[in-house]
Amino acid sequence: MRSILTTTLVLSVVLGLGLARAAGAAPPRHGNTLAKDFIMDAPWRVTDAQTPIPLTIVLKDCDVDDIRQLHWIRCWDVTGGGATLLWGHDFGDERIGDDASEADFWTYVTTVTEGHPSLPNGTPLTPASLGYAAGQTIALEVSVYYRDDWFNYTETRRLRVRVGDGAYPWPADWYGGDTHFHTMYTNNIAEFGVPLPAVALTASALGLQWIVATDHSCDLDETGDGTYSYATHAWEYTLQQPSGTQTFYRNVFDHGSSWGGEGADVAEWDSPALRLYRGVELNVSSIDAASYDKTLHALFYNPEYIPSPRSGAFGERPVEPSLPEGLDQLAPEGFAYAAHPLSDLGVEWGGLDWGVNGARWGDEDLAVALTRDGFRGVEAFNTRETRTSNDANDPWEDFDAGQQPGNPYPNELLQGIAQWDALLRAGLADAPRKVFLAGGSDAHGDFNFATFFGLDDYATDNAIGKVQTVAFVPGGYGPGNLPPVDAILAAYRAGRSVVTDGPFLEIGVDRDGDGDWHGVGDLMIGADGVLDPQSGPPLSLRWASLPEFGTVTELRVWVGAASGTGLFAAFDPSAGGQGLGGQTTLPLIGQGLLGPTYLRAELLTSDGGSGHRAYTNPIWVRFEIGTDVTEEGVPAAPRLHLAAAPNPFADGVAIRYALPAPGPATLEVLDPAGRCLARLTGGAGAARWDGRDAAGRACPSGAYTLRLSAGGETRTLRLLRVR
Repeated sequence: MRSILTTTLVLSVVLGLGLARAAGAAPPRHGNTLAKDFIMDAPWRVTDAQTPIPLTIVLKDCDVDDIRQLHWIRCWDVTGGGATLLWGHDFGDERIGDDASEADFWTYVTTVTEGHPSLPNGTPLTPASLGYAAGQTIALEVSVYYRDDWFNYTETRRLRVRVGDGAYPWPADWYGGDTHFHTMYTNNIAEFGVPLPAVALTASALGLQWIVATDHSCDLDETGDGTYSYATHAWEYTLQQPSGTQTFYRNVFDHGSSWGGEGADVAEWDSPALRLYRGVELNVSSIDAASYDKTLHALFYNPEYIPSPRSGAFGERPVEPSLPEGLDQLAPEGFAYAAHPLSDLGVEWGGLDWGVNGARWGDEDLAVALTRDGFRGVEAFNTRETRTSNDANDPWEDFDAGQQPGNPYPNELLQGIAQWDALLRAGLADAPRKVFLAGGSDAHGDFNFATFFGLDDYATDNAIGKVQTVAFVPGGYGPGNLPPVDAILAAYRAGRSVVTDGPFLEIGVDRDGDGDWHGVGDLMIGADGVLDPQSGPPLSLRWASLPEFGTVTELRVWVGAASGTGLFAAFDPSAGGQGLGGQTTLPLIGQGLLGPTYLRAELLTSDGGSGHRAYTNPIWVRFEIGTDVTEEGVPAAPRLHLAAAPNPFADGVAIRYALPAPGPATLEVLDPAGRCLARLTGGAGAARWDGRDAAGRACPSGAYTLRLSAGGETRTLRLLRVR
């Protein structure tokens, strides 16, 4: 969750039933109000034209404000201005809320037609059966017609479903999932999610391969209605599929608590076709001097529940546990990431605390967390909000007009990447403290777009699966035979992962020359090793995208050292016809790399809007000059050696060199045009450049060439200055 009072109140899963459209519209209900809430939702994309669209309706809180008569629910295809009934179900004026299972979450999910003018009832709701192909968008309108006390009302929501260009562009052995998602077990004074059966069907239709339910700890430990969090005692859901229609009844407290009930749901719906895990978004208290005792959010992936009895709301302070206390309760296989570390969770105005004393992660919080092995990194890629609207039921006019939220994507993401780079630099050593990047949607239901509750209700275009973490798990698995969830989590814990909102990017070092970089001795994402900067293998890159995410037009490789992070290489794959996928190598020899460094890569697509991005986790490399060895295993002939550290550098760089035989040598620094900026002097194979030209003027940030000439030979390497 990014903010308690301005957080998704969920549109949950959608779709409906019906006959003709009814008149008499009531004001829309938003957020977790004391009255009932109407949730209609459908996935923002489906994998392809053959994938059925799961349509969901959730009627919430009918115990405090029942529906006297539920007449019907309907869904129309309104693409292009028409109105074709896709699904319409008559509920016979059933009263909703008079049974315990209907009190909190009454849920109906369908994947088939009913009442379509030409398709038989029970036809899978695939785009192809409705006449749509890849790349097209289907506009849906869903209405609930009911009587409330004395009058009839209609609640309506408009949705759009993109017909995808196929499965996400992950290579074999890579599996994409949402690491941060809220189900119905997030249920508090301001927000709630949706039942897991609807989540599982929607995630599969989107093309997700795994998802983690990270509901709020302050909600999961409830065994009854709390002051701010509400436990669901019982609920029901109906699935209407080609095989038939069946209603299921659930009693949460047969399992002891919301944590236990969610565990039972996860166990039931986890399968080789979609892996599920029960995590938690844990409320912990900051130990930073600037935000001491305020609430931080951390994503915990742990087999056992870690109690969080005090959430930070009024009457629940000081927050418990503290950040170090929470991390110290992790099991050996458990781990944690900082959730949206730059998001301020506080709700303060006019100098007053309005009920939520949250804070950003402070420097001291991160420093202490990094002393625990179970703390693995930062979820800097949290949500993808590019558009906003004040119409939470039909936001599309505002979305189409390009109306942006106050802090649109990618602003906070880029700030988070800069913070991550600083943590990576601080952790560089012969045995580096690795800090990994994670990504998740932080959606609360929100299958199509997200709704929020505050002084003004509004919507954004964030949704489930719009940000994913893609994990590497070898072993011959594949669609329909996915790796066990523990194997996926182990890869996520070890940083063998890429973070993306659509495209894919990977880097590696193929040390054994067998054509891939995943074998023993190779260096893949998340690994660390030692390379000779004058004879080692190149850096390999591969990337992929889909038309719906745009062509890759910018690919950058960054190198970090203790002194700074600099651009190592940049190019436009689309210029060579590889905008939707390709592979290349970049030499590491002669690039001036020496000592502890990290390498990471990122890409940006052009899609006519904000673009889509992918970030690799780093490879940590200690570059050391060694003795080259011939294929016969004997030392190679002596030659020029040249190295510099730190590189990238800020204020000065130490240079080491060796000559094949005693004699004169020239050491020069050249600008990008090849002009000599400075001629360096030194002795005993060492020199230093202070970043100034021969006239003593400071040189700007950028790439420079260091050239060593001796005995008729020349060696160069690139220096990167960052200021």
